[in-house]
Amino acid sequence: MSGQVLRRTYVRQFLGLKRYRRMVAWSIVAAYIGLILAAILLGTRLLALPLSVWTVAAMLATAAFIGTRLRGINNIVHECSHATFADDRSDNVMIGRVCCAILMKSFRKYRDDHLSHHAHNGDYEHDAEFGLIEKFGLHDPINRRTILRHVIVPLTGRHLPLYTGINLSAEDGRGFQGLKLLLLATMAIFLLLDPLAALGFVILPLFYIYPTLNFWTDCLDHAGLVGAKDEMEASRNVLAPTLVRLLFFPRNDSYHLVHHLFPQIPARHLHRAHEELSRDPGYRRLPSAVRAVDRRTEQPLDASF
Repeated sequence: MSGQVLRRTYVRQFLGLKRYRRMVAWSIVAAYIGLILAAILLGTRLLALPLSVWTVAAMLATAAFIGTRLRGINNIVHECSHATFADDRSDNVMIGRVCCAILMKSFRKYRDDHLSHHAHNGDYEHDAEFGLIEKFGLHDPINRRTILRHVIVPLTGRHLPLYTGINLSAEDGRGFQGLKLLLLATMAIFLLLDPLAALGFVILPLFYIYPTLNFWTDCLDHAGLVGAKDEMEASRNVLAPTLVRLLFFPRNDSYHLVHHLFPQIPARHLHRAHEELSRDPGYRRLPSAVRAVDRRTEQPLDASF
């Protein structure tokens, strides 16, 4: 079964799934920001404690946690680019711009590049997202050597020029340009007042940990599948344990194959869509889909969501 056939079979079933109301959408954004600020505060307190193996481990874990929450904000931007986060399209644009300002990016550029990725998945000439990272060889077949290479690349920092950057343009409006400048000024002041805390819990998470998670996620989503002729075989789901998914795949980011097949599904429903699709023999046989069928009943789950 091709991706087009699967989409035609299920597209009506997945229409009209609920997005977040305005207040709920903004509350989720605020929660991510609050967690980041709380973790930064925790990091400054840890720096004041006597140095030990445990405090160093706690500081590293705190920095990594901040990176995962920044990735969560990035995933909200992703949802907003598809207009699947909030009910109102204008709210998706506003939230996407605010979140991009936090990440020092441009929502307009992100949306344009990402939609080209969906339209031309893996076509380096036309896929604006993957065209930039062709040199990392995500199209190479998966084997021990390529897995090792994908693991090592971020450790060398080779990915940083393409995965880290500050976009101070006014593409999203002068107000958001000003917000980015204000945040940069705040970082600079924090760096002067408390260099170790700023470096460890702001600079490191924003400009290394978060981009590294993005690179590794791209590898998990597409490595070895880039260039596949059918979209059913061009992406994969990563069905890790719940805690791992909550930390490293926030906002249901692990159901990437489902997302590429049905980009109109709000992220909050991707896991349920995957469960329903797993009833389909063609989808269930795909190694990139991973089985999630209740073998005891073999009955479709409630698809009312």
